[in-house]
Amino acid sequence: MKNLPKIVALAFFAVALTGAALAQDNAHMVRANIPFSFYAGGQLMPAGEYTISVNREDHSVVIGQKATESSSILLGSPDDGSRDYRTVLTFKLASGEVYALRELQGPDLGVSFNAKAPSSTMRAQNQKKHTVQVIAEAR
Repeated sequence: MKNLPKIVALAFFAVALTGAALAQDNAHMVRANIPFSFYAGGQLMPAGEYTISVNREDHSVVIGQKATESSSILLGSPDDGSRDYRTVLTFKLASGEVYALRELQGPDLGVSFNAKAPSSTMRAQNQKKHTVQVIAEAR
């Protein structure tokens, strides 16, 4: 009885590890160096190197920067995948030199986002056509 709490905690830990391992099987992970600030999921992210994980089943995307320990979760809509081996992130100019993540395309994978940014930024974004693409590398 004395060790029961430790055994229960260990069992929960084992279940969590199993769930994480199963989630990895259906995730597409890449790394991208994004040279400008951008909005992702309504959160302003600084320029830097990011790890991006896409769940192929529910089209959710986790984008995180290890240096700042910041991350954002985005829910996307299915979109066409790229026709080659590359994973490409497309950003639309929001204001000044700040962009908003619009879509992510990769082999057998396509996700688009309704970019969330402050309303004044979104009004400006809808008036501008400038987009930038960043090529991500497999992780």
